[in-house]
Amino acid sequence: MRPYVYLAAAATIDGRIASATGFSRLSCPHDLRRLHALRASVDAVIVGANTAIVDNPRLTVRYVEGRNPIRVLIDGALRAPPNLRIFDTSAPTLVFTTMRASPEKIEELRSRGVEVHVVDGESVDPANVLQTLYKRGVRKVLLEGGGKTNWEFLKRCLVDEIILTITPYVFGNGVSLIDGEGYSTTEEAPFSLSLISIKLCECGREVVLTYKINCKQ
Repeated sequence: MRPYVYLAAAATIDGRIASATGFSRLSCPHDLRRLHALRASVDAVIVGANTAIVDNPRLTVRYVEGRNPIRVLIDGALRAPPNLRIFDTSAPTLVFTTMRASPEKIEELRSRGVEVHVVDGESVDPANVLQTLYKRGVRKVLLEGGGKTNWEFLKRCLVDEIILTITPYVFGNGVSLIDGEGYSTTEEAPFSLSLISIKLCECGREVVLTYKINCKQ
């Protein structure tokens, strides 16, 4: 068993969630409120190391009323510095890392109240992350990237729903919404997508697409 997983992101019309320099402020205020309402509705929010380091997000609920979800960081080498906002005391934080992580950094985070899970192997298996969260009572999860983390979940068919806001910008380069080894044809993916809804944002400049993920297994 695992939680229901939403993947939410704002992207340019060329599919970038951040520029080559890391700029990622794409959403209008209306879309930000939608994202934070979604955060308030889930039990946990997951990001990868690159997103935590480059964006330095709080991953708390603002702009709307609601409770903060558990913050989950997947960081196989524990590259994230301890002074990031994700490690502050505004909400509980869980870190999933591997034996490659520095023992000193693990202990430093634990001493600050961060729960650190060290797993065997060279990388963190997203399926194991979700199983661990489910055992803790987590039933709904929000995946907020970045591109590589999105790919690791998607290729294992561990995403149930994608909520994608298309913003009126073009980067031409940068971080892709999904960043991995990819597929050669449309038939290779272990899932298909069903369009649930298309909504024009209240700002009149963005479009919100919602897709359901259908696993082929």
